[in-house]
Amino acid sequence: MSRRRIVLTAAGVAALAAVSGCTVPIAGATGITVDADGRPIGVLMVCHDHIDGATLYTDSKPADPDESRSVEVGRWSGDASVKGFATWPLDTGGGWSVDKPLQALKKNRSYHLYGWTRDSSWSTGDVTFTPADLATLTPGRVRYRSGEGDDYETGSVEDFRSHACQDR
Repeated sequence: MSRRRIVLTAAGVAALAAVSGCTVPIAGATGITVDADGRPIGVLMVCHDHIDGATLYTDSKPADPDESRSVEVGRWSGDASVKGFATWPLDTGGGWSVDKPLQALKKNRSYHLYGWTRDSSWSTGDVTFTPADLATLTPGRVRYRSGEGDDYETGSVEDFRSHACQDR
């Protein structure tokens, strides 16, 4: 096969992947809660397989409004793969390795937290929140995505756990 044909084939495959909506399959859900001092606590419910860590990111506000990119503001790795339910304090890691320390959360910004695997085989559905959302939470109350869209619920840990594995 000629070099030109290989390049064209590779470009076609890349374009097909870009428009086909390829994503990492979902193995569970992510939530957010707070401790007694109001500090954020990540919450994962892994329904099958495993998750190796979690990332918190926000969308940047570039000078060009047509551009947008994600900015990582915290990253953690489990000391062992997570299977089932897990929580960890975002500021200290609390038994998780802190790969990127949590940056200060800014007012009027949305943040997205999700779980991942090192080999990109699985992830958890993300949770989106703002600092104002965190301020409304109390210990034991978890904010999580309640459907496929941008609908969120706040419920007990048990509500989150039972919702997380529906349809997974």
